[in-house]
Amino acid sequence: MFLPRISPTTWILALTLASCGPGPAPTATAMPVAVRVVPATGDVPETALARIEAEVAASLPVLQGTFDDLDLQPFVVFVHGARESMPEALQAALHEDSPGFAILGRHQIHLVWGEIRRTGADPRGVVAHELVHELLDQYVAPDGSHVPRWFHEGLAQLLAGDTYLGAREEDLVWRVGARRLASFGSLRDEFPRESSALRAAYAQSYSYVAWLERRYGLPLLLRVARSADELTSFERALVARTGRTTLELEDGWREHLLHGSGATWRVLSEQWFGLLM
Repeated sequence: MFLPRISPTTWILALTLASCGPGPAPTATAMPVAVRVVPATGDVPETALARIEAEVAASLPVLQGTFDDLDLQPFVVFVHGARESMPEALQAALHEDSPGFAILGRHQIHLVWGEIRRTGADPRGVVAHELVHELLDQYVAPDGSHVPRWFHEGLAQLLAGDTYLGAREEDLVWRVGARRLASFGSLRDEFPRESSALRAAYAQSYSYVAWLERRYGLPLLLRVARSADELTSFERALVARTGRTTLELEDGWREHLLHGSGATWRVLSEQWFGLLM
């Protein structure tokens, strides 16, 4: 997940954390000089810090290549021991069952080791997810505020190879039938806070972006993201690049979700198994 353009107070606080915390622990894998992994608040075991640092060092070159070998701007990965140890401003930003977040425009990633352990999240997927947010924001700079949140979250899940909060396409099938899918317009700037709606928003974002990537390719989607600015919305750029209206694109995705993704059959299989039990 990410926080769009967080308040200056939190930015000042994070700068204080960066200046007070010790530097990153040594690792056998080369870490780009632009990146620092530092302990922040609470008790952060050395093994946890080393694990996060290793995952950053392993994932970053691959993702950097995806973004046209982006010339990295410096950013910091803060590792917190537990949710309770974080300052209130950062605690408030951390969704329930979420192991971390990136602060767009501030070149900060905050990971919470206690939440990673508690939720059973894969550290590799968590790290890759947040790195995608940071790299995409750098890739489209200075127009990052014009990239919709649903695209950010969908792309982060797709490139990390791991959905967030247990998001599943199966959870969307009944919402399509009941006409209870959130509009992508409503997911442009903010995601819902309630757990089931939040999980559905992540599933919807992943499913749509994954479908767009399969149909049109990742390079086209990244060009769309770079085209978004004050004069051209992301949605208008997507229509121009694909030659399909927004309605046609969303209808095509819903058709795939119901009849091509296998999600409907998985739902029926789960229900049939429940009836047998």
